[in-house]
Amino acid sequence: MQHLDMTRRTVLKGLGAVVATTVLNPGPAAAAATTSAPTTWTDVLGHFESRHEPWSITVGAEYGGSRTAFTRVAEGAPVGGWYGRLDTDFSAGGRYGGLVKTLDHLDVTRVTMKVRAENVSRVTVRLVSGDRTLRQGYAAVTPGSSTWQDVEVTAWNGIAGFEDAVTMQIQVWKDHLTGGNLAGALLLDDIRVEHTVTPVVPASLTTAGLPVVLTDDEDLVPLTVRATYEDGSTRDVTQHSDLVSSDPAVLTVDEYGYLVPVGAGSAVVTVDHLGARQEFAVDVRAPQALAPLRVVEGRLMAGDAPFGFTGFNYDLFMLSYPRRASWSGLDSDIAVMASWGLGAVRVPMNLGMVQAARGVFPDDEAWAGEIAAHGLNTEWMAMLDHFVERAGKHGVRTIIDWHRGPVDPYDYWIGGVAQDAGTGKPGTAIAYLAPSPTERGELDMSNPEHLATLLDSHRWIAAHFKDDPAVLGVEIPHNEPHDAYMSIQSNWRHVTERCAAAVKAGDPERLTFTMPPAYGHDVSTAAPTWQVPFGVDGTAPHHYLPNAPVPTRDDAPDRHSPWLARDVDAVFSHAIASLFAPYSTSSVPVYNGEGGHYGFESFLPDMDKVEAADLMMEAGMVQYYAAGAAGQLHWSLWHNANDYVPFVESFARHYRRFSPVYAAGPVSWRGARVAVVQNPAAAPISNGHNWSAVPFVRLALDLHLGPFHLLTDDEVIDRLLTQVPSGLEQVDGLSASFDYDAVVVDRRNLDERVRSVLERDDLDVPVLWVDDMEQLGATALASFLTGAGVQVDRRTSPGVQLVTGPAHLLVYRRDERSPGRVRVHPRIPGDGPLRLVDESGTTVYDGTSADLWDRGVRVEIETWRSAILRIER
Repeated sequence: MQHLDMTRRTVLKGLGAVVATTVLNPGPAAAAATTSAPTTWTDVLGHFESRHEPWSITVGAEYGGSRTAFTRVAEGAPVGGWYGRLDTDFSAGGRYGGLVKTLDHLDVTRVTMKVRAENVSRVTVRLVSGDRTLRQGYAAVTPGSSTWQDVEVTAWNGIAGFEDAVTMQIQVWKDHLTGGNLAGALLLDDIRVEHTVTPVVPASLTTAGLPVVLTDDEDLVPLTVRATYEDGSTRDVTQHSDLVSSDPAVLTVDEYGYLVPVGAGSAVVTVDHLGARQEFAVDVRAPQALAPLRVVEGRLMAGDAPFGFTGFNYDLFMLSYPRRASWSGLDSDIAVMASWGLGAVRVPMNLGMVQAARGVFPDDEAWAGEIAAHGLNTEWMAMLDHFVERAGKHGVRTIIDWHRGPVDPYDYWIGGVAQDAGTGKPGTAIAYLAPSPTERGELDMSNPEHLATLLDSHRWIAAHFKDDPAVLGVEIPHNEPHDAYMSIQSNWRHVTERCAAAVKAGDPERLTFTMPPAYGHDVSTAAPTWQVPFGVDGTAPHHYLPNAPVPTRDDAPDRHSPWLARDVDAVFSHAIASLFAPYSTSSVPVYNGEGGHYGFESFLPDMDKVEAADLMMEAGMVQYYAAGAAGQLHWSLWHNANDYVPFVESFARHYRRFSPVYAAGPVSWRGARVAVVQNPAAAPISNGHNWSAVPFVRLALDLHLGPFHLLTDDEVIDRLLTQVPSGLEQVDGLSASFDYDAVVVDRRNLDERVRSVLERDDLDVPVLWVDDMEQLGATALASFLTGAGVQVDRRTSPGVQLVTGPAHLLVYRRDERSPGRVRVHPRIPGDGPLRLVDESGTTVYDGTSADLWDRGVRVEIETWRSAILRIER
């Protein structure tokens, strides 16, 4: 038996969203056409061939609530291969339980179904109208019969037919149980509704479905066709439309919209409803066999190829699925991720859903009981497993994030009632680490019980997904540590190393990615940047575009998020570059775990929200990549009406543009030929940001210098300073790893040992000493670097940023200098011929790298926009 999806079809409403939509306006003449008379349509609402049929259950909560469950059964169906089983138990209370289906304001004349009954003598069919009128119809059934009975209902409360039905329930009532039993079951199949319609050609059609499916997929979320009429009303017309696949060797579709993939390729489903036509494209792909990821010489590798990714945070395992299952929504969302080309998805979750009580995990028989006792979804772990497996087949890897802990007795999403907070009433959530049943708390790594709980969860989740390449890694220690204890480097390092050890105990090969202190954005200290804790394989900071070492505006105090109301031009010009410069010498890969359009209303308050978010997305996509990030993950509340839905078109456009860029591999900063040596407190540190780096970052961008290494004086001492014999003494020197063509040194607050070794006459590297980096000009720096044999570019406008990756050249207009069409002079490594192909497929350059550097190529882009040129050799 299989559990049916217990939510509405989420590609249409509820938790999910339309996966892919096309709209056709058939024109005034067609829209005005109607048939001459009303007719009867029959809709098959329940044949249970798919778990995606849009039913939910009701427990009759107004009468105390029954125990009601619904499953699909694969043997003995009277029609097709499956039937449904509705079990209802009243031993603990309640008067009825049933199935619920949403209807489209139907004028119902007849409901039919095939039924077998166990301890039930009557089937109740309840209809509810748009004005909340409720009526019930009944049909007698023979309990215990081994044959299927045909049942029909044509009257409700003794009145024939029912107008404007918006809900139908198939119910079992306690009063209709036989023999004194307190439990009974209905076996159901082929539920049909006949209703009267006057067919009208719609003003438009909207088709929802999966844009990407796999060749080995079974039981796919079906296509759904909805008609929109001139008066704004809508109706599901899937079963009254002709659905035809353009290539049955790739994909077939039946009258109910169910898709069957046949072979890899692309197919178009043509939809025709009363002459209104449209097309829905579906890609059918072979499932991917993912290679295990590993870190080699500081690079994330999949086999022998560098690995990079675009990604998203998928918050529904924290803010939806703990309360109810939505298998349709889950599969639909995975298809969206695949259609965007995502390579990874970060899954925030509450630790309490995995460790439901201290030491109780999903492989413990007690786990389901603990989850159910808090009114939560006992299928949650099965959904997570399904997500990891199915997303992995689409090439989308999962990152585990302990985003919350069991510390809030009133957290709704883990079983609490938010309104009870502050009333003195004990909370009902899974909150065994809360200070008390009436107090909210936070994860506290100074508390041994909290730390032990976290370590056990890391160990279990790693073991659960052991050797699964669909899991990219586990973030440690937990999301955005920020309290006083974890702000101390030694404490943070100690906890992080213990978490890494716990993960490796569960799976020695599982990659771990550390979350820096200061809400994930501390780049002013050694531990999160270059002095990586033992056992850590990568770093996963949270750098949001406006939250950078950039001055706030005068209006900041008046904004919702004052820390994001920063100088707009400076943010688009150099914010991400400044934030990532301290990672330039990291020995492990870095990806940005949260970023995106968050805070647009404070950062760009006078701009249309969609345009503001779009600009922020594009800037982040370019600049994280330019800074050498292995990946970036957007933060948005999935399907949220304010935070996600308005921006879906931007998500789709930018991810489809940039996913191939990231997938080809990150920009490497390892071979930088220029070093900048500074004390991070050369300028005052605030908000965990290294403000000292900003002046040189701006100059490097203006001169198109490319990758450079930002070395703190502590890093020089820790990693590069050696003791070499000189006569009878040991004196400071620099190791062979200090291998640069030019060095720029900021004297402010510089450690004396570093100063003295860099001032030695026998140092064979040219050094430019600067008393205040803010006073260094582009001309002086360019002259020094050119004299040291380092190439700079003063022909390309400083307002344009050039980013050369393994397979793409990105051109980004980061400010308004030299507006309009510009000639750029990129340096692309390698000899021999190459072509640059723009996003339309047009070749814009055909020649050699040397000629490109000399002659350049013209590109036209607007301010804060980008062009992507594919490098073909």
